[in-house]
Amino acid sequence: MGSKKIFRSCLLFMALCVPLLACSPVRPDRTTLVGHELQWPALPMEPKIRWVQEIRNYQDVGLQQGFWKRVWGFIAGESRTDIVKPYGIFCDEAQRLFVVDVGAGIIHLFDIGAGRYSTIEEKEGGGFKTPIGITGDGKGNVYITDAGGGMVYLYDVAKGHLKRFTPFKLQRPTGIAYNKANGLLYVSDTATHQVIALDSAGKEQFRFGGRGVEKGQFNFPTDLVVEASGKVLVTDALNSRIQIFSPEGTPLASFGKAGDTPGTFAKPKGVAVDSDGHIYVNDALFDAVQIFDQNGSLLLGFGESGERPGQFWMPSGLYIDSTDTIYVADTYNRRVQVFKYLK
Repeated sequence: MGSKKIFRSCLLFMALCVPLLACSPVRPDRTTLVGHELQWPALPMEPKIRWVQEIRNYQDVGLQQGFWKRVWGFIAGESRTDIVKPYGIFCDEAQRLFVVDVGAGIIHLFDIGAGRYSTIEEKEGGGFKTPIGITGDGKGNVYITDAGGGMVYLYDVAKGHLKRFTPFKLQRPTGIAYNKANGLLYVSDTATHQVIALDSAGKEQFRFGGRGVEKGQFNFPTDLVVEASGKVLVTDALNSRIQIFSPEGTPLASFGKAGDTPGTFAKPKGVAVDSDGHIYVNDALFDAVQIFDQNGSLLLGFGESGERPGQFWMPSGLYIDSTDTIYVADTYNRRVQVFKYLK
């Protein structure tokens, strides 16, 4: 039996056998249609996650293209406004949603507050090679990793200006997160199996990790997130676990192992934390999001393979904003799905 079938069978078994607690692992209700509430767990259990919408282009969020973007589209006779292969996601306090599009080599900027859509593109160096991760510092700066180019870029939102942030090249930068507690940026350099801490000038302050399976070591780290207390959570992809570090890079805890049942990982990707400290992890092979407590115990899983709302095809990036709105990069379905954590 394939790993996806085993995972879904176990999820269904748990849904039928565990007591009706608010946070019990259950699979989505396949019979739920668009226009009805799509939520997990399914009724009559108290829902904790609710589907909100999908975003494939600027029209899905009621935006308009900027004037010059429309002019260029008319002249060139082509459009790059549809999401092709999303990965990194970031949403700032001004209601600006940034979606890194690996397939198009651009960043989609959905400025919901201003009602405008635009794109961020690297023009001086021939374009982004493989843009992956994105984050912001709350000061009007957005940072983008380009894994193929080995660079981290800084985008000044107010000026609309993009420039190189790091004065040196990394081997393969992927995940990126800003730590408000110490003002440092943390970048996963996947090829070196390390996480690098950068200051506001792009200079390296320290790094931690190294290839291995022991505590504090990595086997191709990818996504990461910084929680409210300043702790750094890293997707240790090929070790099939999430590792938790202090802001200084001291290993504190880890959870997860390789497997094909709920609570294990097959291909972990994006990681995020909600306002109550629950840890969300995308699994691209399970086509699901799993939610854990701080001890690594599984609370809930949602998603399955498919193209309908609440279904995924290799989800990757994951972001949760200050209002507990959850953004999932549904990569091969060419969309971002939006959910809400219900307290």
